[in-house]
Amino acid sequence: MKHESVRAEEHPTPAPPKPVRVGKFLLFLVVVAVAVGVSGVFKRRQDDEKLAKWTREQAMPTVAVTTAKPDITIKHVVLPGDVQAFYSAAIHAQVTGYVHEWRKDIGARVKQGEVLATIDTPALDDQVNQAEGEVEKANANLSLAKTTADRWKTLGNSAAVSQQAIDEKIGDQRAKEAELSAAKANLARLRSQKAFATIVAPFDGVVTARNVDIGSYVNSSVNGGPPMFVVADVTRMRIYVKAPQVYAAALKAGMTAKLRLPEYPGRDFDAKIDTTASAIDDKSRSLLVELMAENKDRMLRPGSFAQIAFDLPPDAQALEISASALLFRDQETVVVVVGDDDRVKLQRVRIARDYGSDVEIEGGLPPGARIALSPPESISDGDKVRVAGANGEAESNVAQTAAEKSK
Repeated sequence: MKHESVRAEEHPTPAPPKPVRVGKFLLFLVVVAVAVGVSGVFKRRQDDEKLAKWTREQAMPTVAVTTAKPDITIKHVVLPGDVQAFYSAAIHAQVTGYVHEWRKDIGARVKQGEVLATIDTPALDDQVNQAEGEVEKANANLSLAKTTADRWKTLGNSAAVSQQAIDEKIGDQRAKEAELSAAKANLARLRSQKAFATIVAPFDGVVTARNVDIGSYVNSSVNGGPPMFVVADVTRMRIYVKAPQVYAAALKAGMTAKLRLPEYPGRDFDAKIDTTASAIDDKSRSLLVELMAENKDRMLRPGSFAQIAFDLPPDAQALEISASALLFRDQETVVVVVGDDDRVKLQRVRIARDYGSDVEIEGGLPPGARIALSPPESISDGDKVRVAGANGEAESNVAQTAAEKSK
């Protein structure tokens, strides 16, 4: 028992903590917890504001802009055209008959007056023979009437016949002279027709069509079918272009152009505007333009399709913009003009010339105006846009913002 009392004295029982220190510690814990909570709320509010701002910015369309510039460049315009021979003659039969022979086939080069074919004309030959007989008959009648008139004139000197009878014989002679003249004229007409039985080339050229063969029946009717031959002068060629009305003022006589044909890829032929129709076709609203091209090497062929490239001078009164800036609404063409405050206005414009990737417009825009490229279809007056490249700062990342918000 003595030993136990000694141990108790050596290890006394610790005193309980003082109430003041515990209160301070608890107060510190409460302050820390409140600070952490306030900081979290403030941080969450900042994240919400950043996310809302980012969402508004993403809802605002971003557009690239260009400026309306005066047209100062030469425009390259390509239009379709038709190549035709300088001269082209469709040769029809002028007499009725059967083809006896043809001497020139398609592709043959011919000289003026060279025989292309001959026609047998049995019916016309009979008419010629009959007309020759009529001339012989009229000659005989005239000879008899002249002899009779001379005899009656002699008898008139002896007062054996009356003057009236003499005048009748002289009148009969004159009638027979007229009949002879008519018979000769009829014979000459038939012989002239017979000359058309020989078909000849009207000028130097190339036979581009032959629609008859030996024994073919031909006639002189206007609606007698296709021509026997077609002869074309291809030393020079005519090119016809139907230019849209918008180009009519720029296309003048003497202007040069380049002629391109699909059978000669990569090769251009020189052509020059010879004349224009000086009138707009009321159906196609186009101007007929005629060009001339030399064809010494015979590479251009009548009837070919061609593309004609024109270099049109610039129009100082017109403005040029990209075709991607156009919007089409309610049968109107508009562009989106971006103001200094980045708010837009839809401006109506009129297209003067369409060059594919670029267009010329007349009026409606001041030079230097900022025009939105490829604007969204839903854009309206007063909408605010973000101009691409105007601000170099990086956009906030929505995933990062959401992650921070969830903390």
